[in-house]
Parts: sequence; structure tokens; C-alpha cells
Amino acid sequence: MSNSQFNFNVDEFNSIFPFYILIDEELKIKCLGKSLAKLLPKEFIGSSFVDLFEFQRPHFDELNIQNINQTFNQLVIFNPKIDTSISLRGQINLLNNIYLFVGTPWFSSIEDIVDKKLTLHDFAFHDPLLDLLHVLKNQEIHNEELKELLQTLNNQRKLLKKDKEELNKLSVVASANNNGVVFTKPDGTIYWCNDAYVNLTGYSKEEIYGKTPVEIGRLPESSIDEIKKMVAAFGKNEPFDVEILHKTKSGKTFWSRTKGQPIKDANGTTVQYFAMIDDVSKEKIKEERLQILSSIADVNINAVIICDKYGKIEWVNNSFEKITGYKLAEVIGKSPGSVLQGEESNPETIKYLRSQIEAGESFNCEILNYSKSKHKYWVRIQGQPLKDKNGELLKYFAIEEDISLEKNYYESLKAEKEKYSNIIANMNMGLLEVDNDDIILLANQSFCDMCGYSLLDLIGTKASNLLFNLSDKNVIQTKNEMRISGISDSYEVTAKTKDGQTKFWMISGAPNYNVNGEIVGSIGVHLDITQQKSLEFQKEQLLLRLEKQNEQLNEYAQIVSHDLKSPLRSIHSLISWIKEDNLDEFSEQSIEYLKLIEDKVEKMDHLIHGILTYSKMDTLDLSTEEIDVNDVIMNIINIIHIPDNIQVKINNPLPTIIADKYRIQQLFQNLIGNAVIYIEKPNGLVEVDFTEEKEHFIFSIKDNGPGIALENQEKIFRVFQSFTKNEKSTGIGLSIVKRIIDNYKGKIWIESQLTIGTTFYVKLPKKI
Repeated sequence: MSNSQFNFNVDEFNSIFPFYILIDEELKIKCLGKSLAKLLPKEFIGSSFVDLFEFQRPHFDELNIQNINQTFNQLVIFNPKIDTSISLRGQINLLNNIYLFVGTPWFSSIEDIVDKKLTLHDFAFHDPLLDLLHVLKNQEIHNEELKELLQTLNNQRKLLKKDKEELNKLSVVASANNNGVVFTKPDGTIYWCNDAYVNLTGYSKEEIYGKTPVEIGRLPESSIDEIKKMVAAFGKNEPFDVEILHKTKSGKTFWSRTKGQPIKDANGTTVQYFAMIDDVSKEKIKEERLQILSSIADVNINAVIICDKYGKIEWVNNSFEKITGYKLAEVIGKSPGSVLQGEESNPETIKYLRSQIEAGESFNCEILNYSKSKHKYWVRIQGQPLKDKNGELLKYFAIEEDISLEKNYYESLKAEKEKYSNIIANMNMGLLEVDNDDIILLANQSFCDMCGYSLLDLIGTKASNLLFNLSDKNVIQTKNEMRISGISDSYEVTAKTKDGQTKFWMISGAPNYNVNGEIVGSIGVHLDITQQKSLEFQKEQLLLRLEKQNEQLNEYAQIVSHDLKSPLRSIHSLISWIKEDNLDEFSEQSIEYLKLIEDKVEKMDHLIHGILTYSKMDTLDLSTEEIDVNDVIMNIINIIHIPDNIQVKINNPLPTIIADKYRIQQLFQNLIGNAVIYIEKPNGLVEVDFTEEKEHFIFSIKDNGPGIALENQEKIFRVFQSFTKNEKSTGIGLSIVKRIIDNYKGKIWIESQLTIGTTFYVKLPKKI
């Protein structure tokens, strides 16, 4: 027997070991047992064993061929990485350089086997797992039935005793409770209440019994939703928790929180309700005040901080987060000083703040703070302690006002004054100061350079007499009168320089005040705009030339399109006649060539038509009328050729817009026509839809065509840009669409995936 050999075919081996795995010398899976193949994906065949499985026993941090060799002649447990609920137990042996695992999956219950869609026939007859699981299941069921029966008997015996005890305890507790307590029938009718409820409502027990809590406490101002919530709970035998404005017999009101609980018998039937009514008026007032306070603090432009009595942050408003850059989660539980103050902050001020907080006193000071990004800023801090009625400190409420601008203003004022004289002397624009009689008091060097006069020539002379002709003198006189009235403005004048040249000046003038706030003259900043005026004149001439050239180009486009279309039509007619006269004589190849010529002629005709349309796009007047876009789309569907395998669908009724009907027809016909042309799938679909914004309609045209590559999505709107081999494409259609949308100050964009499809989005304003 020691030399005996066993030979099996696959079916025979599967009947003995249906969960085997055969692994070659490179640790790739060659095949799986028939039952194991039901649990694992087909992709496991040919894949690496060590990549797909992880060992539980023995455990290896990294699985390799050396580890697997160590597992021979011992129990191994492992599972696939993709499904750790499958655990395989067995052993691995080496047979002729081939690794063979034989074993079985381990399941803890029959339900696990059913979940994995395995049956009795998937296990070897010698496998004891199913028998063991059946025994365990039967024992489990038997034990559960005994436990349930015993539990039921014990519960029923205890329930009678407990009900009596609980009822006695409940009545004692309810009577002694400071909150109102009522017992009601299942329909909500009160049959018992404690003295606290009598005191709370002001009604006697005789007036209360026989009524519902709603009848006792309802007011016109009471929340209808909360009342409906309570009534619905009674109807469904469910607990409830509501807050309602409650009335008393004397006409006063209070806020009540009512919690109700159904009391059920052993069969689960509600036999009565237990409800507790609590006066929460004070809490409600505090809550409302807190909401008001937090709302005010939250919208405050200054930073608001609430700290506990130890000075630790509990809450900050949005302005604090904007000013400091810190979020509430980053500063909560920390003192403001530890977060915001740094080495340049005044130590004496920090000491003052700490002493005031420790003493529970208010404080008011200025200090240098640091934001999260280490930006320095000055704040004025005002803090106020919040105390209870006994004077005990509860919290601190502080407001930090950013006074950086104020600080910087005073610190820079002195420096600005020192710079003022240098700025006047060196500024590139001419500065002139005159009194109320237009006598020149001061001029900078730039003004002297502009007019050609020296400062000595200018001081003491009347500016209007020296620099301007009669018409501009009148302008200067009018502007001086406006300055005396406190009005500032800008204007243009023609000035004469010392050497007789005529210059164009732009003057920005403003009244000049003394220290008492009195107007003592005016200050004007002068800019030489002679060159700009010359450029404006050249620009006007250029625009006139361009306008004339555009007219000529449009006429040329009309002539060229007419002259090109005429021979094209002749060529098309001649080809048709040649085909008709010689159809029987031409070979199939010749007929195909003639058809190609016809297609090219037709494409040339479309191209000429597209160029003409594109050239006239900006010259045609836009009419405005109400257009039902649904009618436009249906008209397009009827006039363009749509193959039988393609459906054009309007998902939702489209709006009526104000626009030019011809342009809108062009826009949607090009988009829908393009979509239909390029779809090559057996079941093509073009969907038209829209969404509405406050000021715009956004239309979408979605298809399931070939899609557009990302790098081409911006290029498709350029003239003659076509990224398809389709013979019907001219490369002009989307350019026309883009130009129409630009004329309406709209927007177009696309979303596309190759092989999936493309969606064009068109955004048009409601008011055009």
C-alpha cells in the first residue's frame, strides 16, 4: 500500500474536496474548487495568491513563499482580503512543485451558509460542518423556546404584583411632585390630577375632571402645531413632549412643557395616560433674551467675546473670526490674551486686564493684538462682568473694537505733513492754488513746465487772464463761483502756453479751507491731455474707416456668396444630368465618385451659407417678441432630418422668453442639429431642459454622442474649428451660436465625457 498512487479527475476531486485551491510555483492560482468558486470572483484565477489572501493562523505580517512553506502539515486559517466574512480552514501541501490547499469554509450558523447562496450539495459528504450546525441550531431553538416560556410565566407573575406596587408608588410620587401631574383616559380625558396642577391652572379638581389638557389650557395664541402634535399622540397611543402657551382660570398665561406617556396593559393596550406639566416661563424668557443677545452680538461689526468667570473663552461672534482669523473651536477654553497678545503688547495693559478680571470688575483699555496670521492690529477693549442676583460672577462679556485705522491715522499724520511739500514739488501733475479772486498764490514745478511760465511770472497774477482765451475765461469764472459755494468737480479747458502753443488741460478743482473752515480760494490739479485728445481724434477717424470697411466687407460677402453659389448650383445640376443620362453606362466606382462630388458641392454650399450668416450676425437688427421656446424646439424637430434611431426629447415645459425669434431658432437648431449629426449609437437621445434663476434662464441640450475631449472644449466655438471626420460638419455652427449668445450678453459652456456624451448649457438673461 505504501507505493500505491491515487489518480483523480477534476469532478472526482471536487466531490471529495469542493473547496480546494491549486497554486503554481509562482504562487498564482491555477484553479478553485467548484464550491469555492461560488464564493470568490472569477478574476481570482491567474492572480497572485499572496495578493488576494491574508493568514489569520499562523499570522504573517507579509505573506510569501517562505511563509507558505512553513505551514505544511499544520492547520491554516485565512480569508480573502475583499471579504473577511469568508474564513477558510484546512492545510497546504506541496505536490510536484504545486501547492494544494484542501479544507472547508467555516460558518457559525446555517444562516451564514444561506447568505452565501450555498446548499447541502456544495459540501463533501464527509464534511461534518452541516451536521454540527444543524445540531447547534436545533439546540438553540429549543433553548430559546424554553427561555421564552419561562420568561413569560415569570413576567406574568411579577407583573400583577408590580402593577399594584407601582400604582401605589406612582400616586404618592405624583401627589408630592411640585410639577403638575394628571392621569387621563386613553382619549385624553382627565380623571385625576395632583394639587400642583390645581395651583398651576387655578381650576378646582371638579372643574378639571372630565376635560382634556387642551380644553383646560388652550389659548388663541397657543401653537396649533404643538396642540396637533399632542392630539395626534393620544390618537396613536404614543408619548409626546410639547411646549404650549397655557392659560389659567384668572386669565393669566404661562409657558408649559407637557410630557405624556401611555400606560399599557400586558397585551400592549393603552389603558391610561400619565402627563407632567412644568411651568417653564422663566426658562423661556431667559432663552428668548439669550437669543436676542446672541443675535445682536453675532451681527455686531466689532469682535464680541463671552468668557467664563475665570476668563476662558466660551463663545465668539462672526466678527471676531473675521478680524482675528481664529475659529471658535480654536480658541474655546483659552484666555483671549494667550491667543491674541504678543511680545509687543503693552505689559502694563496686560497686567491691568488680568487684575480687573481676577477682581470681577469691568475694564476699558487699548492694546496691540495679533491675528492668526501674525498681522498686528490695535483694539479698544470694553469688558463687563455678568453677575447673579447675589453678586456672584458668572461670565464676562467683552467687545473689541478695531481702532487700527484711527491709530495709524494719528501716527502717520505727522509724517504725511512732512511729505506734503515734497509731493507738491515733485508730483507729475500741475498744482495751482488761487484765492477767491483767481489770483495765483502757489504753483508747483510741474505746472510751471506745463505752461512755460516761471513761479515768479505766476505769483500774484490772475490765472484766467494769463492762460486762457475769452470762452475759457468764462468757464474759469463759473468754476471759481462754484468753489466759493463749496463744490468740487473736473472739467476740460484749452490753455495757451508762454510760447503760444495751444494745450488741452483736464482740471480737477476743489475749494481750499483755512483752519476755521472758511473757503479762502481753490486748489486745482492740472493734467495735460493734449496727446490723449489727439489719440481720441485718431480713434474717431479709425472707427469711421472701420465702419466703412465693414460695410464694404458685408457687401463683398453678399456678392461672393451669390457668385459662388451660382456655379455650385450649376455643378450640382450638371452632375445630376450626367448621372441620369449615363446611369447604366457608369461603373459603381464612377457613380460613387459622382456622389462624392455632390456631397462636396453640398458641403461647400453649407459652408458659404454659414460664412454669410456669420458675417451678417452683428449687422442684422434684433427684434424683440415673446417666444415660446417649446414651439421653437418642436419646429426644429420637424424641419431637420432626425434618423429613426435618435429621439429628441423635451424633459420639462420650456419658458417663454423675450428675444429675436430668428436668432433663437438659429441657436437651438445648430445645437440640436450638431447633436443629431454626431450620434452614432444604436439608440441616440437628445434631451432639452432648463432651470430658472432670478435674472436668467439656463437651457441645456444633452446628448449621448461621442463626447468632446477636454483639450478641445474651448476651441469648438472658434470659426472653422471641427474635431470630427463627419462630412456634414462645416466648423461654423457653434461659432454662430457663440456669437448669438454674446450679442445677448449671455454665456455658453459644456460638460462632456468621451464615449458618454455632451451637455451644452446656454445662459440667457430674462430681460434682453
